[in-house]
Amino acid sequence: MMNKDDNPKHNEVQKKNELEQREVTQVLDFLKRYGTLIGAGILAAAITVLASKALASNKAAKIAEAEQMLITAQTPKQLEDVVNNYKSTPTAPAALLDLAKTLFNQGDVAQARTQYERFVDDYTNSDLLPMAVFGLAYCTEAEGNFDAAANEFKDFLSDNPGHYLESAAILALARCQEQAGRLDDARITLEDFLAENADSQWTGAAETSLQQLDQ
Repeated sequence: MMNKDDNPKHNEVQKKNELEQREVTQVLDFLKRYGTLIGAGILAAAITVLASKALASNKAAKIAEAEQMLITAQTPKQLEDVVNNYKSTPTAPAALLDLAKTLFNQGDVAQARTQYERFVDDYTNSDLLPMAVFGLAYCTEAEGNFDAAANEFKDFLSDNPGHYLESAAILALARCQEQAGRLDDARITLEDFLAENADSQWTGAAETSLQQLDQ
């Protein structure tokens, strides 16, 4: 488990916060001494800058705290706490995906689906959205709906060309086609993958799946 004092990113944020706090203190001292001598417009602008710095400092601290909580989270409850308590930070969607994946790995497919669907509803514009869609396809496969899962993996591939999960999705598509009894479709999917990805790290897995189809 990483101590937050050993976390370089956390230390960097902390140093930035300390610097901003010193700047705020200096401006406050200036305003106390010279506030009556400067114009109202300049004074208002200075107060606006102070408020902006305070907001940025608090936001940075919140993000650093959320990241540390995610690093140390080990249970679904702890991940749920990160999602609920740090909704305004970029850490929340990552924690929600981690929560869904953890539940899936523990065999709680129904709850995993609920969390993936929650992600799709709450983070429609997130760059992480394809991972939630991918997770939902896995849930459908785990529920035994192989034709539906194959269609979901196919839609994922169509909607996310070149995504880093593309190879995994193609093999999952072939697997679902096989489990649905569509052996010819599965064979075509695997053969096409091997023809276009001879140097892929997934080649071995695809070749093994293809050999199993022929047994």
